[in-house]
Amino acid sequence: MKTAFLQNIFLESVTEFSYQLRNNLSSLVYSATSTNDGLLLRTAPGKLRALSLFFRNSTYLQTRTLVDIAVVDKLRATGRFAVNYLFLSMTTNQRIVVQLFVDETSTVPSLAVPFANGQRVFAGAG
Repeated sequence: MKTAFLQNIFLESVTEFSYQLRNNLSSLVYSATSTNDGLLLRTAPGKLRALSLFFRNSTYLQTRTLVDIAVVDKLRATGRFAVNYLFLSMTTNQRIVVQLFVDETSTVPSLAVPFANGQRVFAGAG
């Protein structure tokens, strides 16, 4: 009973925050949807870095961990690949998935430096 109550409060706060994001960060986010355990935001590749820095520096979100990056092949003509970034706030236990669509020739900016967490980051041999 108590768990269901807490989950409802969490979902209400996530839904409210998704509306605030859509209204206040409309230049970075073109779609914000609340999910069972967080948010799904859609953005353009060129705006990914600014959005991720906002997450990292936000005192409300405290999203300082980039947990995973996954790519899904959608097999469609434009924006064939869905690139999904999973961010996590260890303080609030909120998850934010940022999704963007790219084609075979597009590049996606690196988030290695903003989310290195003081660890040494190695670039691929080039």
